[in-house]
Amino acid sequence: MKKFIAITLLSLASSVSMAATISLPDYLIFTAIDGKSVSNSAQMEVSPGQHLIELQFYDVFSSGADDTNFIKSDALYWSLHLTKDEDIQVRSKEIFSSTNAKKFIALPVITLDRDSVKGENVKLVNHEELMAIIMKQHSQMMQQ
Repeated sequence: MKKFIAITLLSLASSVSMAATISLPDYLIFTAIDGKSVSNSAQMEVSPGQHLIELQFYDVFSSGADDTNFIKSDALYWSLHLTKDEDIQVRSKEIFSSTNAKKFIALPVITLDRDSVKGENVKLVNHEELMAIIMKQHSQMMQQ
């Protein structure tokens, strides 16, 4: 009986997958991971490996009672390679105005803080840039 319990506990422990938790600032949300839609969330668990993460900027700014400015980006893409299970905190420069939001969307750079590396800057790409990267990689593969 003890052997059965030990084997059961070991199989349960081995079936639990390790995952990193990625936390985004309030103005970014996850929309898809590896092409699979996810609920618009600011926190997600991701297992080690290569991932294509789709994000969206989403915020509301108001300069008065009658003046509300809603800012939303198209899809922004982030290629992430996780080698181990470590939590990642995403941040960027403070965005207090619609002008700052538009600047961020035009040049979306995030900063990653994790146990192994603090302050790693990553440029997000839009759909057009992502397709250009894929075509370049495809051309290089075809020439080999």
